[in-house]
Amino acid sequence: MQLGLITFGSLLPDPITGKILTQRQRLRDVVRAAAEAEEAGFVWYTVGEHHFGERDVISSPALVLAAIAEHTSTIRLATGTTLVANRDPVLVAEDYALLDLLSGGRLELIAGGSFFPEPYAVFGQSPDSKAARKRENTELLLRLWTEEQVTWQGEFRPPLTEVTVQPRPLQPRPPVWISGGVGSESVQLAVEHGLPLVVGTTAREPGVFVTVFDAYRTLWHESGRTDPPGRLGAASHVFVAESSQRARSLWASYMNNYLTVKKPGSTHFTTPPDFDTYIGDNGPAICGSPAEVVDKLGRLHELWGHDLHLLAIDVGGIPYAQVQAATELTAAEVLPQVAGLGTEVVTRA
Repeated sequence: MQLGLITFGSLLPDPITGKILTQRQRLRDVVRAAAEAEEAGFVWYTVGEHHFGERDVISSPALVLAAIAEHTSTIRLATGTTLVANRDPVLVAEDYALLDLLSGGRLELIAGGSFFPEPYAVFGQSPDSKAARKRENTELLLRLWTEEQVTWQGEFRPPLTEVTVQPRPLQPRPPVWISGGVGSESVQLAVEHGLPLVVGTTAREPGVFVTVFDAYRTLWHESGRTDPPGRLGAASHVFVAESSQRARSLWASYMNNYLTVKKPGSTHFTTPPDFDTYIGDNGPAICGSPAEVVDKLGRLHELWGHDLHLLAIDVGGIPYAQVQAATELTAAEVLPQVAGLGTEVVTRA
């Protein structure tokens, strides 16, 4: 199983010291962390996209990844996710073709839609149209990258007549992954087009997602496809330290800080879940010593049968030095242990 890092550029005050970085400082940390991730041996560095939120400062992963491309040479540069449901797919095709060229063909694009209401309101889109927009825009993106001239008509943007996107990506067609949750629409879209799937597993207990991973493999075989099923990915909030006690004591305040979210249009904040439950056996997050992290990643692999796991470490205002230490320890003592986990198909009794 491969491990990568994922960041949303969350910018929050340190709950212990009260210190908060400038937006520029936070973005520079995101860029330098990618170079360090490559040197440490991670295979992916993934940058999320958010709009109009108070804690996340990356509205254009393509720009950030282009900066990262200049400081790296081998690590795959991924989006987690590109909000194709909210963006014009023609501009997505152009922007990410540029990124693929600048990075030497290292782009991995994960296609999704925003979970938050603000983009739909600001961009004049109905939240109820998310699934339909995601399907239409993803399908158009695939055509724009694989066909010389595209003539097309859909529901959500003006029609195209013999349009050729320039520049062309360096890869014949950069990998496009579908971002999925607990619904069936993303699984169907991925299988229909023979695409890999990344499931957003950060916020619910692991057992909830078993049916999603199983449905992907089942539908793939039932659809009559003769090629092997696409790759499957997952993501977790993760923190590792030399001991379980140190990991918990260092991370608890920052994870609670990250999960304490103000509701849109309100001055009230949500109450974070119980930390011990959140990182427990049935919790979505992973926290502990290297051995504990390896054990939980192994159990999640047995449960889901996935072969890519994205780790979100830099959340909640945690100082860069602690993120760096946790990343280095993960690379040294977790990466080698999980690399041997295979991609065998999970079977259920």
